[in-house]
Amino acid sequence: MMNKLFLFWYAVGLLLMLTIGVPAPLSFSNGLFLVFYAMYAVSLEQGLRERTYWGWGRIALVGLSTFGIEWLSVTTGWPFGEYSYTPVLGFLLSGVPVTIACAWVGVFLNGMLLAKGSNRWLRAMQIGLFTVTLDLVLDPVAYARGFWLWEEGGAYFGIPATNFISWFLISAALSLLFPARETTYAVRREAARLGQLMLLMFGVLGMKEGLYVPMLIAVAAAAVLEGVVIRYHHIAKEQMV
Repeated sequence: MMNKLFLFWYAVGLLLMLTIGVPAPLSFSNGLFLVFYAMYAVSLEQGLRERTYWGWGRIALVGLSTFGIEWLSVTTGWPFGEYSYTPVLGFLLSGVPVTIACAWVGVFLNGMLLAKGSNRWLRAMQIGLFTVTLDLVLDPVAYARGFWLWEEGGAYFGIPATNFISWFLISAALSLLFPARETTYAVRREAARLGQLMLLMFGVLGMKEGLYVPMLIAVAAAAVLEGVVIRYHHIAKEQMV
């Protein structure tokens, strides 16, 4: 059910953004998309984690801690850099959209479901790499479309390097809260498809904005994820023999 709702919202939203834009009466849909993304990722993760309050607590901690870090950065400029949010993503609480916690949960869980979980430190590196790669595509597009505004600028389409370093370190550190475990092939495949959809959406929007480098990164990263799916498909077949 959640995957169908997300895909419907995704298809309609992308079509609108590529054509007439999101009408003012539907402006709430930008933030709601992040909620659906997080819910989709959580629904995939539910099939792997222990069904206790500890599992839900870890997810809540990801959302609350990243919202707090976003607030700290908006207020002080550390650790991401000097920036400010616009109302595009919905209601602002102390200068931060409430839905930004959902964005972090979605991206983080998406990366965790793709990573190989037998070694927590190796998994942390993989999750950090996934989140940074997605942000290399997402951030320039979101900046160009006015989701948030960078105030000091930086070498990568006006975005400072501290932003990407922080994404890597925060997501890698948060992964250590979750137990080491293997992801089933079916879940990893669906997580890869979800990651590909996010990459390609922002890649296509980036192309519309004239941001060809993020678009190329999106295509390359989507191809790598396809390679991950193919690799684990072979592994799953060998284990069944």
